[in-house]
Amino acid sequence: MPNVVQYSVPRTGSTVIRRVLYSLFPESEAPSQHPPLKYDSRDSLIVSSCRYPLDVLVSYARVHHCEQGYELGGIDEDLLAHHAKRIKTLYQWYFEDLDHHRSHILQLKYEKFWNNYDYIFDNLETFFSIEIDNNKRHDITQKCGIENSRKIQARLKDFSCVDEKTSLHGNHIATPEPFGYKKVLTRTQIVSMEIFLKDAIAQWEKI
Repeated sequence: MPNVVQYSVPRTGSTVIRRVLYSLFPESEAPSQHPPLKYDSRDSLIVSSCRYPLDVLVSYARVHHCEQGYELGGIDEDLLAHHAKRIKTLYQWYFEDLDHHRSHILQLKYEKFWNNYDYIFDNLETFFSIEIDNNKRHDITQKCGIENSRKIQARLKDFSCVDEKTSLHGNHIATPEPFGYKKVLTRTQIVSMEIFLKDAIAQWEKI
């Protein structure tokens, strides 16, 4: 079997995709990769997750500066601008890399697999030409789902601490619902960030 690489922008559901993927292919397990892609084999099969950029921005700011409030207007302008530059660069690398490897990629949209693991399993079945029976689906969902993930992260002090078996961080999951940025960013911030990240948003819309 070719190498299987999990490659995504951080904070896009990449950890859950990695856990599901290597529950199915434990012999292929490898660390997740984030932009820029460091693995250049054209024979690799790349499984990737993508999430709405403003949600990624808010999540990224939260895990790096958790002392700032996770409520409406809780992220100050300077911090938002600082992380927005990083997110813009990550998405640029990400889509360039996917274009380079386009014939060997399965791209999964966060907003579609949120609370819908069958979307993940169905796409993996098609991509790898395999069958994942209902018992296997149930077992993996229980193991990799949010409820069990929250139990694991509760044992870890903060985001700098990582569970070796699952690659989950402390404080990894907070508000994973799609489009949660609307509860955190002010209207002015949303408009500003939609303009600044317009290229990444346009690419996300195509998935």
